[in-house]
Amino acid sequence: VLLYFLWEAATYRGLFARAAEWQLTFFGQYMPTLTVGLLVLVFASPALLMFRRKRDRRNEGEEEEVLAAVPDPLDSAVLVGTRVMKFLFGLAGALLAAAIACLLWTLTFPSASGPVQVVTLGTPVATAPREGPTRLIGAVIYDRRTAFSQGLPLIRRGARYAPVVTPGAAPAPLRYFVELGPQERIDPHASDQTVTPRTGILTRGGLPGAIVRLYRYAGYRVEWPYYVLFASPLTMRWPLYVAAMEFTLAALVFLICGLFQRRHVRRLRTPGYPRRRPSRKTA
Repeated sequence: VLLYFLWEAATYRGLFARAAEWQLTFFGQYMPTLTVGLLVLVFASPALLMFRRKRDRRNEGEEEEVLAAVPDPLDSAVLVGTRVMKFLFGLAGALLAAAIACLLWTLTFPSASGPVQVVTLGTPVATAPREGPTRLIGAVIYDRRTAFSQGLPLIRRGARYAPVVTPGAAPAPLRYFVELGPQERIDPHASDQTVTPRTGILTRGGLPGAIVRLYRYAGYRVEWPYYVLFASPLTMRWPLYVAAMEFTLAALVFLICGLFQRRHVRRLRTPGYPRRRPSRKTA
């Protein structure tokens, strides 16, 4: 379930995309990690409940024997507390595994090293380019640029994108986009007939899902596969870095809760721990 909704988050589709659009409509932003966590919690709960019931039936006889041998109410607290502790540690491990998976995913992205290919829009090369260092020649539609910011409350990074089309050609589905530099000034006299060669890292896909939806809402058809020319490798990998940081922070929170729970369970198991609260004598 976790892998499936991670795939939906990476491709911005399905239930994740609907939940994100709802958050964007009402709050102006969306929280990817929290959205994935809630979806996993909802759709994994039936399987977790079934597994728990089977395990409870299997261990019911053993627990009854333990409780019968030592009829102490704190034994039940130890059993329940141990289950909670294992659940917290397991959830922290799953979140940490998801963070590592996000970091490993960045290794599949194209690098900035290697020969630079030249892709001119309107030529046969533009129909099936290879990923990697590329010099893209086309007309940038600056008045259709978009901006997207993503990160944690104290660490944020924004990027601007604009579509690239064939100069003088009839309107067609958008297939190429470029990342605009943070200090790049927009030429007010530039039009969709002005050819602007740009150099960067070409990758298939890569636009934030909300940006793709925004262009479609504006009446443009984004054709798959589409390509993005990134000016910075960090921008290309930033969404996965953010996801890894969010998963790591969530794993740390559940790990701390699990450690406190383990401390509590150890106190319950300590010999001489008060079995019952002493009664107060009244005068």
